[in-house]
Amino acid sequence: MTTYSEYTYRDGGTQPETSTSDQLRINYSGILNPLKSLSDQIVYHPVKYKVLFGSTANEELQATFKVVKNPKTNVSDAVIKTRVIAAINEFFALDNWDFGDSFYFTELAAYVHNELAPDLLTVVIVPNQSGQSFGSLFQLNSAADEIFISGATVDDVSIITALGANQLAASGSVVTSVSTATTNTTTGSAVSGSTTTGSGSSSSSGSSGSGY
Repeated sequence: MTTYSEYTYRDGGTQPETSTSDQLRINYSGILNPLKSLSDQIVYHPVKYKVLFGSTANEELQATFKVVKNPKTNVSDAVIKTRVIAAINEFFALDNWDFGDSFYFTELAAYVHNELAPDLLTVVIVPNQSGQSFGSLFQLNSAADEIFISGATVDDVSIITALGANQLAASGSVVTSVSTATTNTTTGSAVSGSTTTGSGSSSSSGSSGSGY
C-alpha cells in the first residue's frame, strides 16, 4: 500500500521532492502496520504524478483547450475559463483515479459539457507541440506507478468563435523548463463517462472505471 500527498501542480506550484522507500516506511509504518495481517508484508514504493496539459507537463503532453462559448450567454470569457479549469480539476481529483489508468478525452469533454451547459457549446483539446496532430491527446496511458493529475490553468484555455482547421493545428508553443515530478500516491477509484464530445471533436470509446 502507498499513500500520496495532497500536493498538486495547480497555480504554478513548485515541484515536490521524491521520497525514498525508507522515508515512506518511517512516515507511515506506524499507521499501516497495525492494519495489516501478520502474514502480510507492506512494500513502500515511491510513485509519481503524470501531469497533463499545463506548462508543468512534459512537452508532448502540453495542450490548449479550445472552447466555443454559447453566443446567447451573458457569462464573460474569464468566467468560462475559470469554470472550465474547475471542471477539469474536479475530473482529475486524485480519488477518482488508479495507478495505470487510461485517460480518454471524450470522458473529460462530456464532464466539462455537463458542468458548463448551457454556456458552453464545444470543447476540444489541441496539442501545443509542433508535429502533433489533432486527436493525438485523445487517449493517454499511465504506467503502473503513475497517476494522472491536471496541470492546466486558465492560460491553457482559449475562447474561440467556431472550430476550423486553423484552430485545430498545434501551436508549437511548449514550455521546456519544467519536468514531471514525483510524489507519494495512493490508489482511488477510476473515472469514466460519456464517450461523445461536442461538435468539431472526434471521439473514442473506452472506460477507465466507475463513472461520474
